[in-house]
Amino acid sequence: MNALIFPGQGSQKLNMMKDFYDEYSQAREVMNRACDVLGFDLKGLIFGNDEHELTKTYNAQPALLTTSMMVFEVIKSKGINFNVVAGHSLGEYSALVAAGVLSFEDALRAVRLRGELMENAVPSGAGSMMAILGLSPEKIEEIVSNLSGVYIANYNSPLQTVVSGEVTALLSAVDIFKNAGAKRVVQLNVSGPFHSPLMAPAKEKLSEFINKIEFRRPNVPVVFNVTGKVAGTLEEMRMNLINQLTSPVRWTESVKTMDEMCVNKYIEVGSGNVLCGLVKKIVNAEVYSTDSIDELDKLEGVVKNAEIAEF
Repeated sequence: MNALIFPGQGSQKLNMMKDFYDEYSQAREVMNRACDVLGFDLKGLIFGNDEHELTKTYNAQPALLTTSMMVFEVIKSKGINFNVVAGHSLGEYSALVAAGVLSFEDALRAVRLRGELMENAVPSGAGSMMAILGLSPEKIEEIVSNLSGVYIANYNSPLQTVVSGEVTALLSAVDIFKNAGAKRVVQLNVSGPFHSPLMAPAKEKLSEFINKIEFRRPNVPVVFNVTGKVAGTLEEMRMNLINQLTSPVRWTESVKTMDEMCVNKYIEVGSGNVLCGLVKKIVNAEVYSTDSIDELDKLEGVVKNAEIAEF
């Protein structure tokens, strides 16, 4: 079984997926649609030279959704099948488009708004996030339960957890995590305390938009961040997407759920290979990047050989 997994914020980079744009008409069509929907030159931003502008939350999110969908359309055109989808944080919107739940246009408008709301939810410089490496989630939960202004944001792998919160509270907690046995504590280059209760103002306004757009029955199961499970109803999907903004990303549990579904190939769709690395730390499975046309060609060869072997 194949799972498509979609990267989130942090995977953006200048000129990402430009080889796909140059090579495939499907990719160009997606990019052109995105520019039309957003009403500005997203292509010029992604294929330009202003990395700081691309990194801004309200630009990075539509840029990553668009480039993931460019690759997704090429994957479909090559007949590469998939049985389940999941995305990390922002990547969940890409997963929902791939599963047919959301239209590309609605998802694009949603993530542009999401980025603007997240950017403005907390005063600039007041909130941040830190990755804690080498310490169990259970130990981190215990520590966080005794701290004020610090929340768990991402359960990325058994030995990588991200916390979110007020900058002063996070900085004062660094030594606590290190003294408890953390190998490293790394402050992330993000503009706010994402996936924490501090995003409540953004959640309220985003929910108004999410509640107005159409959700359709998925073509394949979607594993959601908030629960780490497959959602059963459209209303549950809608609520999961809204709650995601203030809740932890349960990526470890999401991958374990897909493993229980007998997924043995994980294909990261779009920029980078962060999720490939995380999956390898959670389960014993094959992982494939599509960060370039060369990587996609390798994947295509593997899939075709597997189909021949099954035949």
